[in-house]
Amino acid sequence: MLGKNLPLSTLVNDPAVTGIHLPVIGPINLGTVGDIHADTVILSWLAMGLILLYFGTVSSSLVVEGAGGPNQAVAEGIYTFIADLAKGSIGEHRYRTYVPLLCGIFLFILVSNLIGIFPWQVIEHMNGWPHVGGEHFEVAAATTDLNTTAALAAIAIITYLGSGLMVHKLNYLAMFTIKPIMLLEWLDLVVRPATLALRLLLVITADEMLRTAFLKICPALVPTAVMGFEVFIALVQAFVFTLLTSIYVGAAVAEHH
Repeated sequence: MLGKNLPLSTLVNDPAVTGIHLPVIGPINLGTVGDIHADTVILSWLAMGLILLYFGTVSSSLVVEGAGGPNQAVAEGIYTFIADLAKGSIGEHRYRTYVPLLCGIFLFILVSNLIGIFPWQVIEHMNGWPHVGGEHFEVAAATTDLNTTAALAAIAIITYLGSGLMVHKLNYLAMFTIKPIMLLEWLDLVVRPATLALRLLLVITADEMLRTAFLKICPALVPTAVMGFEVFIALVQAFVFTLLTSIYVGAAVAEHH
């Protein structure tokens, strides 16, 4: 898990990084940006890069007629799955607007979760593994960092509020100013993003802690079963986060407001 997230301020001041000399640019001088978690940022970029690479490959071989290849079948299956989910939660007339966002959330969470399933703890302590500021670079699911899950929750809640405002205009804001509804709506603004962020964070972190424990107890066989269970949990958590986001949006655009 990303429990010791390497701050960017450590990364940019590490001689192993800043001492690299590029022929055109010269020595790398990144400067101190702050305590941004470098390992989380890099692994998030990796997840996004894998998604873009996969769908870039699929788009180059798409066919209109016929079944297409296995990659196209997987991509269409993902799209259909999220579209059906959105249609059921948001409604037939508005769901298409939110399908790209929901697909992006689902795929990012799923790929990030899957990246952390491999037993990196074994490899990280081998000779030659990169170290930054005296700490080994930790590979884990980016969703074990509260910064990541909180950002995803913020996207979900901003979409939920923005959707309600676009559909119901100023009437939507009345819910936050009329008593006793006001208290419940303001409470929702706190509870909904908190539960989205903490549920994903705690479940994936617990999975990684479970795998680490089994790697120490029985490193040969048992972790394989645990990793299989983690694949299932990775899918479930991506689905639950996406489903709740679509439900919140559906509630915001419902006609009863």
